Amino acid sequence: MVNDNNFQPALKGFCWIMSVISLALLSGCVSHPTVFVYAKYLDKQQRLDLDHALTEEKFLVEFNQLDFPTTITENTILYSLLLDDPETLARAENLFAQLGVPINNIQGLTKGNHWYTKNSLALFIFPEQSRDHGVFKQDLAHVYQLQLSEGCNLEVDLELASNGKYRFIIDNPSAQIESYLIGDWLYRQYPYLELRPENAPYSSAYFEISKVLKEDQISKIDFTQLTVIESKVVPMGCVLQHGLRY
Repeated sequence: MVNDNNFQPALKGFCWIMSVISLALLSGCVSHPTVFVYAKYLDKQQRLDLDHALTEEKFLVEFNQLDFPTTITENTILYSLLLDDPETLARAENLFAQLGVPINNIQGLTKGNHWYTKNSLALFIFPEQSRDHGVFKQDLAHVYQLQLSEGCNLEVDLELASNGKYRFIIDNPSAQIESYLIGDWLYRQYPYLELRPENAPYSSAYFEISKVLKEDQISKIDFTQLTVIESKVVPMGCVLQHGLRY
């Protein structure tokens, strides 16, 4: 004989558990697309606005500070061909338009060795100012190596940090140049870079910025070069450079 009074609570408990499991399984089947935002040129408020807007539209958002592929020179969306929902791309483009972010190029699969093969998009946003010269302040934050040549045979590197600080990396510096080895770097106007030593009221080193495209057996390389105009550490006319492969 079955005791109905004991059976009914057990049945209700079992049904409740199955309902929870079913909801969990259903929610697990919902796949929200991910937007990888290349935020190198964005300030804090711009990142917050993008994050809020994308999250509201059920996108997952991941920000990074990576360099852009050298072949991308305008606001661009790269998208996976494996998007779960065909409307994802259109929704993203409309959202960026509402935020005042014009998208000039949309391309699938790959660009500059950056791959997106899942349910994802990548967004590359440049600053609003003109890109005629191809060099923004953020582009300069790297370590530059001195190119050895006649009269330029020092073992010295120049690090331009993203926080606006610089330092010369040099073994056994002489006492005459020690006060010039660290300080702030300034980029007021293309194509000139200034170095202002720590605690100094004015800049004491100047470099001319240029871009050079070269190629080796592996690939093309986009070089940013700093040619010395005036410096207490590196002789005039010497060149320091940083390269980014295509």
